Amino acid sequence: MSDMSDSMKHLVKRLLLPKGRKLRRLRGGLAKGMSMEIDLACQFQRYMGLDERELLGHFRRLIPSCRSCVDVGANDGYYTIAFLKSSAERVVACEPGEISGQLLENALANGYRPNERFVVERRLVGSGNEMLSAADLVQGLPRPVILKVDVDGGEFDLLNSAETCPFLSELFWVIETHSEELETRCINWLRSHGYRTTAVLRASWRILLPERRPLPHNRWLIAEPSRFVEAPG
Repeated sequence: MSDMSDSMKHLVKRLLLPKGRKLRRLRGGLAKGMSMEIDLACQFQRYMGLDERELLGHFRRLIPSCRSCVDVGANDGYYTIAFLKSSAERVVACEPGEISGQLLENALANGYRPNERFVVERRLVGSGNEMLSAADLVQGLPRPVILKVDVDGGEFDLLNSAETCPFLSELFWVIETHSEELETRCINWLRSHGYRTTAVLRASWRILLPERRPLPHNRWLIAEPSRFVEAPG
């Protein structure tokens, strides 16, 4: 029954939604009001502001507390343009792939081009050879800094590359994890470095509007320095 229901949903979408990529103004979400080139047939949730909606409250709470926003694994720039829309003094988008061209086009569609405030970093971030460490990435940025991380399995290596950062207590993290093992390792690293961590659970309404996630365990961690977290009472 479930497979039949999913098939019907896909059929209705194909029949009713315009096909092809086009510049559209987003109707909701963190980047509401910004323009992006999207294909409604496969990105309708993003258009309506439902894509990763569970993170919305966390970002709205954390971004105003930070002077710099870093988008690691920026892809086509959804979070980057949301960061640019904010009052952040510096925005860094890290995207080594060819889609960085789409990121720049989406930023330009909203009047943003690389400059002193907005930097595009095309090196991979991590601890490997010829990679940029997270510690070096945030060096010189106005603090505090929020880092959104989506690096398809490299999240723990990226955290390790922040080890030498002298101001870890001024970094906030929003990290997508891609397996239970990686999530556990990330949580252990973060807690051992003085962070309070929270796993973001899927909303109950995802039963009706699921996200397409290829991995059995794929969710987000919010990590805040303990010194920024108010004590109870």
